[in-house]
Amino acid sequence: MRKFLRIFLNKVLKMQEDKMCYKAKQNLYSYSCGPVSSHITSFATVSFDSKMREKMKKMKDTVKAIVKKNINTPEKLLEYVEKSGTRVIKIPYADKILSYVGEQEGFITPKSGFEALYLNIVLNKKIAFKTPEMFVLRDLPVNIYVMSHQFHKWYSYKMELPGYDYATQENFKRIFEFSDPKKVQQLSYSEVMSLKEALRRDVDAIEFVLELSKEQEGSKKTLDKIKNGEKARL
Repeated sequence: MRKFLRIFLNKVLKMQEDKMCYKAKQNLYSYSCGPVSSHITSFATVSFDSKMREKMKKMKDTVKAIVKKNINTPEKLLEYVEKSGTRVIKIPYADKILSYVGEQEGFITPKSGFEALYLNIVLNKKIAFKTPEMFVLRDLPVNIYVMSHQFHKWYSYKMELPGYDYATQENFKRIFEFSDPKKVQQLSYSEVMSLKEALRRDVDAIEFVLELSKEQEGSKKTLDKIKNGEKARL
């Protein structure tokens, strides 16, 4: 599915580049992908933040250390989130409540407008047209892998990685609607670039969980061998 999205967004980018080329040959354009600004010269994107890769690696290492420390106590990850200033809400039927605004359980980015009004009325018992970031979950035991996926996304947001601004997140939720050629043509170059960043954040979180699960499975097999008196290959 995500491979399809990558191909799809690359095709949209090509369409937008052709469109831009027609309008203004070698001009300099600027766009913003959340908190990270970039510019386009000859239609090649160049990040102003040369330390982005280093920042992302540092973030991944930090998240990995936190998650592995609490691998058997996933509830403590929620405590970590709360101590960092993000509200955690555990409520019955959270999945159904969130489905009305196109969201799923876990990390919810800031909202505005009627989506925020709905969430504020249902979750916060108040009337307001903006919500901060928050975790919303059913009141059930926390699954470490599901939590790790959402924790990774939350930490990425806190680190101000691109792709988490409101407009991009709304577009990301409606990504499959853009398969209509007319809707594709309505997307600006910056919107497509922001969508690619949002997709990268989602894929990063999934790959993190896959890597974590493989490591844990490997550790479990090694421990089982030791318990059974077999020589473990370290």
